[in-house]
Amino acid sequence: MAGDGYELHSSQPETWSHFVKFVGGTTAVTKLYGPGVSVTYVSTGVVDVTWAENPGTYLGFTFGLHATTVSALKGYTIVGGDYNATTRTVRLNITNSSFALADLAASQWAMLHFLFKQTAV
Repeated sequence: MAGDGYELHSSQPETWSHFVKFVGGTTAVTKLYGPGVSVTYVSTGVVDVTWAENPGTYLGFTFGLHATTVSALKGYTIVGGDYNATTRTVRLNITNSSFALADLAASQWAMLHFLFKQTAV
């Protein structure tokens, strides 16, 4: 695991949480936090999160959304695909209250915690 790390209390030994935050925009996203991670706009409602180095065994992620106008994100969700160990990427789908792929606006943010294990225990 590259970079600095801080102790995480978890029910799983040697678990690392990678915090990533990005803001939307017109057919774009901008990463605000997430050292060693890139965030790439793929198409409407589709974003790739890619690690520069192997982060370990993928356990999953949790997310939160916030916006200047909170009601603008009513019904939005983020669903992640499988972790691709070859490309070190998780593809995210962002959907709106109509279950259609949708971009986040410039005043809307996604915050994600990706969890990885460093051991096979």
